[in-house]
Amino acid sequence: MASTSAPVYLHPMVVMNVADHITRTHIQFNMDKAFGILLGTIVEGNLHATDCIEVELTEKGEILFKDVEEDLTLHKESYPKNEALGWYCTATKPTSEHMNMFQEISKWFKSRKGSIIPNPIFLMMNPEAKMTDEKLPVIIYDIDMKQVPYQIKSDVAEDVTVVHCVQQGVENKKGSKLVHHYESIYSGLETMKERLSVLYRYVKDCKGKKVKPDPVILTKIKNICSRLPTMETAQLMNESRTDLNDSLLIGYLASLTRNSESVGAMMKKFNSIHGIHGSQSRGFSSMEYDDM
Repeated sequence: MASTSAPVYLHPMVVMNVADHITRTHIQFNMDKAFGILLGTIVEGNLHATDCIEVELTEKGEILFKDVEEDLTLHKESYPKNEALGWYCTATKPTSEHMNMFQEISKWFKSRKGSIIPNPIFLMMNPEAKMTDEKLPVIIYDIDMKQVPYQIKSDVAEDVTVVHCVQQGVENKKGSKLVHHYESIYSGLETMKERLSVLYRYVKDCKGKKVKPDPVILTKIKNICSRLPTMETAQLMNESRTDLNDSLLIGYLASLTRNSESVGAMMKKFNSIHGIHGSQSRGFSSMEYDDM
C-alpha cells in the first residue's frame, strides 16, 4: 500500500478527461462544476493516476455511492488493475464544502475492500485558468488538505494521443502522429539491424580466422550483446501478445465503426427515397380498410 505523502504520477489522460468534463458541463448546463472519481494503480511503489470516471451529484450536492460502485465495477471489467485513488473537482481554491465532501468520500473509501492507499487524494482543477498561465492548473491535496507533489507521467500510447489531439485541435494538421511514431520505430530498428550485422560479420570472420581478433573490440561487442534484451522470455512474449491483441481489437472496432457509419448512411438514403412513398402507401391501405 502506497503512502499519499509520496509523489503522485499524474497521467495526461486524467487531465484531458477532467478538462473535457468541465467543457461539456459548461456548454450543456452553463456550469463550471465537475466531479468525479480518480482511478489508478501502484507501479514499483509509485502511485499512478491513470484514469477517472464522471459522477453526477444530486440536487443537494450529495454523492450516490451506489452509482459510483456500479460505474467502478464496469470500469474494472476492462481495467482490472485500476482502483479508486480519490476524487476530483473544479474550483479556484478549497472551501468548507470540499472539506465536507472529502470526509464523506473518506468514509466510503475506507469501507471499500482492496484500497491501495490508506486515504484518498483530491485533485482540484481551476476552471478559470488561462492559456498564458505557465503552470498546469491542477493541485493535488491529501486528506489534511496539504498539497501533494506530482509529476506528469505518460506512456507511448498517451504521447501519441496527446500529440494527435494537438494536431487536430490546435495545429489543424491532417493525419495521425501514430504513423510517424511507428515510422521512427521502424527506422531505428533497421539501423540497429545494420549495425548488429556488422558486428556479427566481424565475430564470424574472427572465428573463421579471416581477421585477427582484437580483445578490446570483442569486449565491447560482448557488452553490447549483454545490453540487448532476451527475445524468448515469458514476460516479453506476454507483452507482445497483449500488444498484438490490442492492435487487433482496435482494428476490429474501427471496422465496426466504419460499417455502422455505412449502414447509417444507407438508411438515410433509403428513408429519403422510400419514406414518402411508404407513408402514402400506408395511408392508402388505411383508407381502404376504413371503407371496408
